[in-house]
Order: sequence, then structure tokens, then C-alpha cells
Amino acid sequence: MGERALIELARRICVKGPKVEVGIGDDAAAIDIDGRYLVVTTDMLVASQHFPTAATAEQMGAKAVVANLSDLAAMGAEPLGLVFSVGLPRQLKVEFVKRMIRTMDATARKYGAYVVGGDLDESEEIIIAGAAFGVARKGRLLTRSGARPGDIIAVTGSLGAASAGLRILLEKLPSGGYEELVRAQLEPIARVREGIALAKCGHVTAAIDVTDGLASNLWQISRMSGVKLILDLKRVPVHPLVEEFAERRGLDAGEFALFGGEDFELLFTARPEGWRGIRWALKRMDTSATAIGRVERGRGVYIEKDGKLEELPDRGYEHFRRA
Repeated sequence: MGERALIELARRICVKGPKVEVGIGDDAAAIDIDGRYLVVTTDMLVASQHFPTAATAEQMGAKAVVANLSDLAAMGAEPLGLVFSVGLPRQLKVEFVKRMIRTMDATARKYGAYVVGGDLDESEEIIIAGAAFGVARKGRLLTRSGARPGDIIAVTGSLGAASAGLRILLEKLPSGGYEELVRAQLEPIARVREGIALAKCGHVTAAIDVTDGLASNLWQISRMSGVKLILDLKRVPVHPLVEEFAERRGLDAGEFALFGGEDFELLFTARPEGWRGIRWALKRMDTSATAIGRVERGRGVYIEKDGKLEELPDRGYEHFRRA
């Protein structure tokens, strides 16, 4: 069925409570508590699926924190804390675990949050299941379902670095000159401050973090918002080193940017009148934002070529599916 179909199945089965503002299907859930929202998310990382063999204890711990906080960032929530349920092989050295937990703690505090609890169990491989919780004010909650015709489509930072870095690691390619791509895969950054800033500006209508690939995440906004998204391929900000790496290897840099995933950038839609203020707010954080398309009435995700619209494949990383 694929991960998304199973999530939809869960959404249909589970009852949405009266205090639940946002339930299953978005980056995080939001529960109304005395006029503010408690925003909660969970993300599980399995060593054989999510970590290249080159990953260190520190990189595993940090990525587990970032993966969870990135979901809060996509909702515009201010993080408070995290809990982790960790499965560990019996033979794993205590020193490895100590390094991993220390990095979890340090990474959480870097984003203004704290590791406050969890659970430990024995497993065949390392499994880190985290849950992050934060708060958001009413009127400042970002979801995937708010995009409207006339909006601009935009993305923070640049794309493709993490998936190019993963290719270098998996194929054991020389990383000389491309260390930044490898770091993007092993040591990602959550756009927490940027998400809070987007929520505060009042002009952002929908948001999602780019983890499954730009194309897949565009389709998720299109479906949740019930709109058509038109992507300008020439404006998609591909990381310069990805373009260089792809050219040297005879690869398509666009494949990494559109379908690779794990960039942890923020993809969002915004009203045009707020675009200048959004760019200025992000620039003060040394974060770029690029307008890459527009929202129209209709359904689906398209690219414009020679004045004609061509549907963008809904392709990216998805659990329970082959490549």
C-alpha cells in the first residue's frame, strides 16, 4: 500500500477528539489547551533504514532530535521537550550509548528544547523512536491544508545535498570536495527558528518540511489543500555542489533536488503581499527563501514547459514501496 495509504487508513479509523485542532495526516498533531495549541509529533529511525554505516553515535543521536523538531518547525511551533524510546542490541558498548545520549541532549538544547524522558528496550538493531512537543498560539499554526489560489510557493535554503551525500556514502564514492554533501546527510539541521518566524509573519498559508523529496511534499500540500501547484523548475534552488557532483558523474542534479528528500528545508505557500517581509525575516537569520511557483484552482502538481503544463511525478521516498 505504501506509507501514505496506511496513514490515510489510520486517519479514517481513529476518532478526532473535540479538542484536536489538527489530527492524523499533517506534520504534527495540535490539541487545544486553554487557548493555545500543544503540538506533538513522533518520528522513528531504524538503523538499517535511516543511517548509513558511516554514521557515528553522535550523528545518530543528533539526527533523531532533528527529525522530530523539523516536524514542529513545519507547524510553526516553539519546541519544549522530547522523549525517546530507544531499542539497543545487547552487545552494543555502553560508551556508544553514552555518546549518543549526550548528543541528543546537546542538540535538543541547541534548539531550545530538552530531553525529558523515554524508554529503553532490547532489539536486534538500533531503533530510536522520538516524540517532540511544543506550543503554538492560535492564529499562528501552520498546516499542510491552507494553500489558496494566488499564493506563492517557496522553499528555504537549497535542495538535493542530503540525497547526493547519501549516494556518495552508499556507493563509497570519493568524498573529496563534497564533504558538505555528506554532512548534509549525516548532520541535518532543523529550521526551527525559521518555522516560528514564518508562523509569526501572518502571511504563510501552508507549510511542510522537505523530507520525502520536493515533488512528494508538493503533492501532499496539493492534496491536503485541494489546490493545483505550478512549479517553475528553473527557480528550484539546487545546491551548487549537487550540480557539480551530478555533472561530473553524468547524473541529473534535478533528480536529487526533486525526488531525493531529507533536506529538512521548509516548503511553504504564502500570500504575495507578504513575500517581501518573509524574505527579510528569514534573511536576518542568514536563511534564504526562493519563490519556486504559484498556487491555482484545481488539483495536482505541474511544471510549465513551453507554455504547456506537464504533471510532476508524485515520486520520492516512501516506506513500504520499492524505489
